[in-house]
Amino acid sequence: MDTMLIIAVIIMAITLIVYLWRRRGGVSKTKTLRSEYRRLLNMPRDEADETIGRHLESLKNKYPGRSEEWYLEKMIYDLERDR
Repeated sequence: MDTMLIIAVIIMAITLIVYLWRRRGGVSKTKTLRSEYRRLLNMPRDEADETIGRHLESLKNKYPGRSEEWYLEKMIYDLERDR
């Protein structure tokens, strides 16, 4: 019985640590998606960031109210589809 309690506490502690790490600036999904889009564009980082900004604004006007992750996923999907 004591072993089960210790295992449960360890699992809860690991879960809490992972949650806090992600929340405080671990690799966020948005950062990962931006990096993936830059990689697919295959251009200098400055130009890629400008392109990302333009595409984000265009999609925000066309599809208002979505999350930034959604816009980035759509941009990646569209870019991969067109290749």
